[in-house]
Amino acid sequence: MNDELRVDRIFRRCIEDLGLDLRGLTVYTEAATGAYRYTPILAAVAGAERVFAFTRDSRYGAKEEVERLTRDAARMWQVDDRVLVRFEKTEEDVGAADIITNSGFVRPIDAQMISWMKPTAVVPLMWETWELRESQLDLTACRERGVLVLGTHEGNPPLSMYEYGGFFGMKLLFELGLEGHKTRVIVLGGAPGLGRAMFTHFTAVGMDVAWFADDDRDARRYDELGSFFDTYGARYDAILVAEHVDTRRLLGDGGLLSFETIRGVNPALRIGIISGDVDRDGLPASGLAYHPKTLQPFGLMSYQAGDLGPLPVIELYAAGLKVGEAMARARLRGLSADESRDYALAHAPAMDFVHA
Repeated sequence: MNDELRVDRIFRRCIEDLGLDLRGLTVYTEAATGAYRYTPILAAVAGAERVFAFTRDSRYGAKEEVERLTRDAARMWQVDDRVLVRFEKTEEDVGAADIITNSGFVRPIDAQMISWMKPTAVVPLMWETWELRESQLDLTACRERGVLVLGTHEGNPPLSMYEYGGFFGMKLLFELGLEGHKTRVIVLGGAPGLGRAMFTHFTAVGMDVAWFADDDRDARRYDELGSFFDTYGARYDAILVAEHVDTRRLLGDGGLLSFETIRGVNPALRIGIISGDVDRDGLPASGLAYHPKTLQPFGLMSYQAGDLGPLPVIELYAAGLKVGEAMARARLRGLSADESRDYALAHAPAMDFVHA
């Protein structure tokens, strides 16, 4: 019960800080487990007229168990009449939605699903636009149908997410059995909310950090990694992989550092993987300690925000819903897609596609 009381406080604070008001709107999102089980509940607590929560079987649990957890939470917040769990995507449900989130189980949002959407429907990405992968959402089909898509700027107040990255990295070090204090770590990856945030946080608490990324001018270049590790690798306790932009293999067969090299220089080194291309087949046989044990391909998070706790998940989802609210209300008022984009960018923590 204490967990739910805290989550309720987070709900109320996010809704108040963002001015989130979904009254009169229908939301299509996912039903999931862990901290993500609260996502459809938040939409309903924020006033959504209906929330379709789609789920399926996954490594996190059977769909029937997800349905039970979602229904229990919906009853607790007295929104069970508005949260509808679904095991199938249907034209009727998708066609009724004003806001369709790109949450995990909802993906892929393909051409068929987009054809079911009404012309005023909008898709808020629940993260920044540069993180979008073509396999997750057909952006061309959305534009052809007039469905507006915008990202969520994770660095915008009042719910700035970037600072979580440092604590996220510290938690991963703890999971690896390291102390944090006096820990020496190599960080791979430069996204503001991941690699840079960890470098900044670790440095601030006095840790010895070597940071590599090709997309941040303050980091060492990846082409220096091999020689650096040969010379200094024996003194480090861990490598944290947090690469969400560069598609190159970083560790393992064909990577910037092979497991044989790592083991030869520093067999005690521990490897933490948040995101990035790591040899998932070779790592279990490498003899090196690593976490988590289940690794995702490039573009997906192996160690997720929910592993830190419910706060970052709920805050980011609330910010994404605010982007969706601004877009949807503009479209329903008759504004064009371009006009609605401009409105959302001015009235919500929205992010446009700079390079698209």
